[in-house]
Amino acid sequence: MRVLMFVLAWLPLPLLQGLGAMAAWLVRVTNGNRWRVALHNLERCMPELGDDERRRIARASLRTELTTYLETARYWLGPGRAVRRSVREWRNIGVLEDAFAQGRGVILLTLHMGAFEAVAIPMSARYPFYGLYKPQKGAINALSLKGRCRFGGRMKKAEAGVRRAAVPLLADGFGVYYMPDHDPPEGRGIFEPFMGIPAHTPTLIARMVAESGAPVVFMWGERLPRARGYIAHYLAAPEGIDSPDIATATRAMNAGLEACVRQCPEQYWWSYKRFRRQPEGSPRFYAAVRRR
Repeated sequence: MRVLMFVLAWLPLPLLQGLGAMAAWLVRVTNGNRWRVALHNLERCMPELGDDERRRIARASLRTELTTYLETARYWLGPGRAVRRSVREWRNIGVLEDAFAQGRGVILLTLHMGAFEAVAIPMSARYPFYGLYKPQKGAINALSLKGRCRFGGRMKKAEAGVRRAAVPLLADGFGVYYMPDHDPPEGRGIFEPFMGIPAHTPTLIARMVAESGAPVVFMWGERLPRARGYIAHYLAAPEGIDSPDIATATRAMNAGLEACVRQCPEQYWWSYKRFRRQPEGSPRFYAAVRRR
């Protein structure tokens, strides 16, 4: 694995993106599970679109997801100057700077969309961020730590829980970086709408905001066509994200994530079974996927 990562890290970006496009094509033509899940999610989340448009978005989504997997080695281990210069624009960066100016740290939320690490890793050269992680097995853990810290970023183990690790860092004025667009374990989430569908959503961020008073900013990384690099997009958090009511704050967080997706649905990773868990008594969300 280590040798493969170093080989991928030094391949030209156009070649990596071409390989990602080929992998996405193979998934489509074989009617792979990722393709079927992406189409199903789009049908349910964006019913206002026609079939052809949803299929176009699903094709682009698969391509950006699989390309990101291949590009990851480059972000971690590739030529440093090229990695930093590949971020062509820091769009709306004033939102992040205004948040840091409050002096209470920053909770930066991103999601599985576009090339999030392609912009997050170079960003760490400009702003004091910690990534929170749980150790993995094997070489990937060491490579990921090396890569994510290569420009000054910091990583902290969250073995006792993300909130316990994050709140002291926020109190010291650091930013913490987290991806909340996932289905948390039972007892750690509530159902709030995302793209019009009930989604079992972590309450972690709402509790962190309530405890720390830190402002929240959203970010996603846009992959530009023809291997021209990336744009880092920053969005202000919706009203209500600092509500003492956990449900209200969690609903606002999902609204912020949805705002990111609607900026460029082609780059959201629609193949993830985000709605696998549904409220008690609801039909199985992905039952129809097997019948495609």
